[in-house]
Amino acid sequence: MKQLMKFQSNLFILISSFALLFGYGVDLNANFQLMLLALIFVVLLGVPHGSLDVLFAIQTFDLKQLKHWLKFIASYVIAALLVISIWLIAPNIFFVCFLLLSALHFSDDLNLMDFKALKLSYGALIITLPSLLFSQELIDLYAMIIDIKTSTYLVEASKFITVPAGFYLTIMLLNKKIGIRTKLETFSVCALFLLLHPILAFSIYFCGMHSARHLIRSHFFLRKFTKRAFLNALIFPTIAVIIVGIFTWLMAENKTLEVEMIRIIFIGLAALTVPHAWILQKSNFQAWLITRKFKDDY
Repeated sequence: MKQLMKFQSNLFILISSFALLFGYGVDLNANFQLMLLALIFVVLLGVPHGSLDVLFAIQTFDLKQLKHWLKFIASYVIAALLVISIWLIAPNIFFVCFLLLSALHFSDDLNLMDFKALKLSYGALIITLPSLLFSQELIDLYAMIIDIKTSTYLVEASKFITVPAGFYLTIMLLNKKIGIRTKLETFSVCALFLLLHPILAFSIYFCGMHSARHLIRSHFFLRKFTKRAFLNALIFPTIAVIIVGIFTWLMAENKTLEVEMIRIIFIGLAALTVPHAWILQKSNFQAWLITRKFKDDY
């Protein structure tokens, strides 16, 4: 696993460097083709890491009988529909809770099991850093999901969170117990969200770091499954998500492609994140990483 993790880490740092070099100053609002490409990458390369929830469920809940399968599918769908329902009923509350959950979920990317406060700072900065230099772009994005007043308030509040989180992360990264690779990864992620348009930064991070790292770890955690089962779990649920997304867009009253795509992808990710995080917690995935002493030694 260490070799794959090292390869993924090197590739992410390299891609991030090129993106910062050539993507700095690029306005995705004025370049719809690039924005569309970024969103497509989020779907094709980002969504599959959640598709493995099926294998996690089989391994965790021992789904052998039809009634067990039906119970799991019903629980998963109900959880996703509940998230969507909360968004429809109380979008502002839903959005704040989702941002908090995302920060916690993203904080597991790096090998910082012994530095919980640093993990939380890293996760928080992924959400808040764009507010410093791309506040208006972030407000416009949030306003596609919630009202403009709340969007503005959240972006302004993010600036106050970014400063102490960034200061603490900077100080902690001077700690010699934290490996140089983890420091480079942290720097790359923070640079992306600080200097690039939020959608571009998120696309590179979500595909190149969060999703890719989860896929590698999952491959070794789910060792009892064949490669064919692994690939099937990656492909078919992803195709299903794409079909549902296309159908939802066709049924939408507002046919503005840019707005509808962002709304559908965001709400879709939110709806899948909650059951995804629940299954990972039930599977003892993080405990497995800790018992393997999965530190920054790769």
